[in-house]
Amino acid sequence: MKRKSILSVMTFLFMFSASLGAQERNEVTWEEVDNVTVPIPPQVHPRLYLRASDLPELKQRMNRPEIKQTLEAMKKLGKDRTPEEEAKAPARDGFRYYAEMRGVTTRAQLQALNYLVYKDKRQARQAITAMLDTLQRTHYGTKGDLSRASGSMLMCGAMVYDWCYDQMKEKEKKAYIESFVRIAKTMECGYPPHNREPIAGHSSEWMIMRDMLSAGIAIYDEYPDMYNHVISMFYRDYIPVRNFVYAGHNYHQGTSYANVRFSNDLIATWILSRMGVEQVFDPAQQFVLYDFLYRRRPDGQVMPAGDTNPIRRSSPSYGLPAMLAYSYYKDGYLAYEYERRPKVDNHCLIFDILWRDLDIRPESPESLPLTRYSGTPFGWMIARTGWGENSVIAEMKINENFVGNHQHLDGGSFQLYYKGPLAIDAGAYQGSAGGYNSPHNKNFFKRTIAHNSLLVYDPDEKFACWNYGGGDKTEFATNDGGQRMPGDRWETCRSFKDLLSKAYTTGKVLAHGMGKDAQAPDYSYLKGDITQAYTAKVKEAKRSFVFLNFKSDKIPAALIVFDKVVSSNPDFKKFWLLHSVEEPVIEGNRFIVKRTKNGDSGMLQDQVLLPEADDSRIEKVGGPGKEFWVFGTNYPNDALPNRPDDANERGAWRVEVSPATPAAENYFLNVMQVADNDCPKMHEAQRIDADKVVGVQIADRIVTFSKNSEPLSGKFTLELKGNQNMQFVLTDLAPGIWQVKKDGKVYLPAIEVRSDDGILYFEGTGGQYEFFR
Repeated sequence: MKRKSILSVMTFLFMFSASLGAQERNEVTWEEVDNVTVPIPPQVHPRLYLRASDLPELKQRMNRPEIKQTLEAMKKLGKDRTPEEEAKAPARDGFRYYAEMRGVTTRAQLQALNYLVYKDKRQARQAITAMLDTLQRTHYGTKGDLSRASGSMLMCGAMVYDWCYDQMKEKEKKAYIESFVRIAKTMECGYPPHNREPIAGHSSEWMIMRDMLSAGIAIYDEYPDMYNHVISMFYRDYIPVRNFVYAGHNYHQGTSYANVRFSNDLIATWILSRMGVEQVFDPAQQFVLYDFLYRRRPDGQVMPAGDTNPIRRSSPSYGLPAMLAYSYYKDGYLAYEYERRPKVDNHCLIFDILWRDLDIRPESPESLPLTRYSGTPFGWMIARTGWGENSVIAEMKINENFVGNHQHLDGGSFQLYYKGPLAIDAGAYQGSAGGYNSPHNKNFFKRTIAHNSLLVYDPDEKFACWNYGGGDKTEFATNDGGQRMPGDRWETCRSFKDLLSKAYTTGKVLAHGMGKDAQAPDYSYLKGDITQAYTAKVKEAKRSFVFLNFKSDKIPAALIVFDKVVSSNPDFKKFWLLHSVEEPVIEGNRFIVKRTKNGDSGMLQDQVLLPEADDSRIEKVGGPGKEFWVFGTNYPNDALPNRPDDANERGAWRVEVSPATPAAENYFLNVMQVADNDCPKMHEAQRIDADKVVGVQIADRIVTFSKNSEPLSGKFTLELKGNQNMQFVLTDLAPGIWQVKKDGKVYLPAIEVRSDDGILYFEGTGGQYEFFR
């Protein structure tokens, strides 16, 4: 009896221990790999893209009409190309041929999905054998872009391996692993993967964040090396820098590459979340895509950023990242962006089936505030007057840190849109000159001269850039008088540490703020120091933007830009730039840009208040043979038939404002107003000159800046004429409690100036004003 009791206890303890061990193996555990604590996949299948607990919901989803539609699309893709389709397909030496996912890769996904949901063993066997045969015959070589095709093979093979795991023979598992490793070695990142592009570049997208991560999770029990290599890199180098970027609620790779780069950040979020690791990234990731909501123009296009191609024939779609983000974060605004054009690439349709939230209601951005600020590491602001067809959109940039790759040297730049693009980013990513690192790309398009920013031209300056062909030879780009090429020979930033270093630090936001009505502010303000964006030729460069929403149909808005530029040599010529599509007209100290084509009807008038009229030169550059002119050389880049630019949004003209008299220290003050192109007269902008401030009086607004761009902390005065009630926006004030006197009497006994914006805002009529702190 006693022995039976002891045996029973031992049996119970063994069963309890086994049960506890099984429970632990069913969950993610954390271990140290390569000196980084990382999550370890549970010892169960499925664990890639979903868990067993997700299957009941997935089975129900398969009957939803939205999912049936995607399944039908995949079934069509699963059919091999006909000879006619093969003749029209993209060339086999490029990844786009394989990105279409025609034939076996899509068939295998559907077969594995069928087994996962309905347990059809025949489908599992077909998927296993067909995908293995395909993997063993995959030999794409080492050409960079074909890594995306190789990666798709890893992704599809990983799904079959994980979802059909219990139907695979041991020799098949071994053959799959051998193929995964062999194919991975041909990819651009190599295997074991090189950790050279954790922030931007090809290795920061599909091949690491989706493909090798997926394969690593699938085969972890039999071959943990692949997962360990990827996940240790991911937690050590990929996550920290992304969390830093996400805090700024924006993205550094521009409007064309978010679909590729940011989508993979979100795919990694989903992969690890479905494996059992919640909140991989900072939740600020949710708000990155809001920038695209604000960039969306009334004509459906988006205000461009970074390497992009202007094409009006189709509305840009951010369907994949929007779907991934709105579904994960349950965000109606991003669901609205997805529904605008719900396009998901063929090689990601499986995620539409597995992850898209079908119950989130889209919410129009019309309920969002009209101004959006993106903080460190960006220092960007977008201000709008509304969300309808008559909306004005202004972009203002400082650029605190520079990542590179598809990012441009555009610190201090701005863009303006009203019934057509008026002040534009000039050039195009691809065209007759080629694409990345083409003569147009490296000498004009990516450079400061292609943006509405500031140039300081040192005739002896050299711009060393990356030798695209490899090797140690240093190439030199044309001297555009613009901002330096951060890093070693203009290389993409390779680490979080480098991003924070002087090499990749290009500016600092000094102040930002907006009017009291946060939903529809009367003004939006941004000031920054962009000195570090230039070489030692620039001792000081500060730019202030004030966007005024007049809330008027006739003249809806104005953008005021105030600059202080100090060069190391007074003979270095300074240029203030504004680019346009159509030819500008110069009239004295003002110039006009109109949109008269392609259904556009907007107009911009710029009034140059500084330099003084007798010390300023206002010249236009452009037209045939000079569209992309860089101090003596044109870098043409005509549109290609497959990337038409009917509206010529790559531009052809720019206005250069420069001081006539050489000086080390110069100031620029420009007032841009927008209206319909038949508006007979704009507001007259009058310059304000006082003892310590300079500014503008326009319509019912007063805007001032510190004359030397340094914060004002003591007494200063301001005299204004007129009896109408005016809004005062006085910038560059030291924080604290200020008192305002008008005509010798206390007008505002105590008004606070905040440290983040340095603005004193109030309303009043003309008079003699005194300000005390």
